[in-house]
Amino acid sequence: MKKTFVILAMLLAFISVEAQQRPSVEEMHARKWEFIAEKMQFNTQDAEKIQPLFIEYESAVWKIMEQNKDAYRKFNQDKRSNAKPDYAQINDRFVNSEMQKAQLMKNYYNKLKKHLTAEQIFNYFETERSFRKELIRDWQGKGRRQPQR
Repeated sequence: MKKTFVILAMLLAFISVEAQQRPSVEEMHARKWEFIAEKMQFNTQDAEKIQPLFIEYESAVWKIMEQNKDAYRKFNQDKRSNAKPDYAQINDRFVNSEMQKAQLMKNYYNKLKKHLTAEQIFNYFETERSFRKELIRDWQGKGRRQPQR
């Protein structure tokens, strides 16, 4: 649980620092969709069926994160100012958010099953994880100094 909070705190810190440099939510969704569609080699018909489901899911997850942003920001401010954060509240928010995202994922999966085979869905989720990994690699690369020649 502590590890999850550390990761969450790092993510929120990254979001606040990079807010001015990062693409909009819509741009990020478009970038992610382009990555998925290319890797999955969707034909036009498949893309037209899956993309609205993708946008619906991504938007709903983003909305959950946005709803909690202020609470996580306050939590981080309290920790930095040596004030005692309300751990019970932040724990409840975290668990409730995870449950909401899990329900969204289940609904998303059930909708995908109507259009894709089990193998395609597996590969689809693998591709989503690959996108996340690439984003993390890109983010880590920005923070490092380039070797001088």
